[in-house]
Amino acid sequence: MGNHALLVAVAASLLPHGMKSLFDQTRPDRRTVLGHVHGISFSGKREDAFPSGHALHMGALASAVGPLPPGPRRAIRALAIGLSLTRVAVLAHWASDVVAGFALGALLE
Repeated sequence: MGNHALLVAVAASLLPHGMKSLFDQTRPDRRTVLGHVHGISFSGKREDAFPSGHALHMGALASAVGPLPPGPRRAIRALAIGLSLTRVAVLAHWASDVVAGFALGALLE
């Protein structure tokens, strides 16, 4: 299981970088000024919105906890979804970037 977790972690780290070099999607924080008035900082490179690397990692984690008992499994999955949604809240990604990243992570695992 340890080797599997390591392999998934490495792949989840490399996959978003490779995909971001193929897709040039502008981050939402570059299209709005209103969020910055309220203290939201700019995130990452301008054209690196798709997919969300954070959500990809969280999707892999949410998928990997399948064998755990129901209580801890639900808690970890809820935390993974919540963390992924913060990427939209801080204007780092579009919702589609986060959903695609989470799904890719789950498929990757």
